[in-house]
Amino acid sequence: MEQFKRHLKDTYHLSSYQIAQIFFLFETIISEMSKILIMGVAFHNHLPLYFFALFMMIFLRSAMGGLHFYTYAGCLLTSFVYIWAAIWLLPHITIAKYLQLILSVLCIVICNHIGPIISKYRPEACKEHFSQCKRFITIFIFFYTLILYVMPKNKYLTVGFWVIILHSLQLIIAKIQTKGESVK
Repeated sequence: MEQFKRHLKDTYHLSSYQIAQIFFLFETIISEMSKILIMGVAFHNHLPLYFFALFMMIFLRSAMGGLHFYTYAGCLLTSFVYIWAAIWLLPHITIAKYLQLILSVLCIVICNHIGPIISKYRPEACKEHFSQCKRFITIFIFFYTLILYVMPKNKYLTVGFWVIILHSLQLIIAKIQTKGESVK
């Protein structure tokens, strides 16, 4: 490994910091891909729903951030429970259309008021970027709710609805957690 790092330094004139960033990127990609694969095996009987829930989760988290677990096991377990709840548990709860609408509006408010919450390892983004993320998610949830209202019995849309709800709840938890950390 050291020989490869030395090769990068000598051949491409990279600093030690740049090399560390490259290795961090590869470790992160391998870590995330292995978690996706492990959960894919666990949800193998429902792969299309799993991939839809995963897409929704990644989409919302990339714009709004949320809870961050700084261990592989913590992240894997939390992601597993999150997707399991969205696919298996919560869709069995029947919610009237008007309540879905109210909850969706509440999710928009939560995302706009709380998000984005970024990892402590990422640089702070500018206010304009945060504003763009909030607008984008507001529009997304609004149109998602309209589609859900038109096609309420679609199992994919139901799973997506619960992913939005879970995402908003974890934003609240992340906000409480970050306030607790700032007090310390």
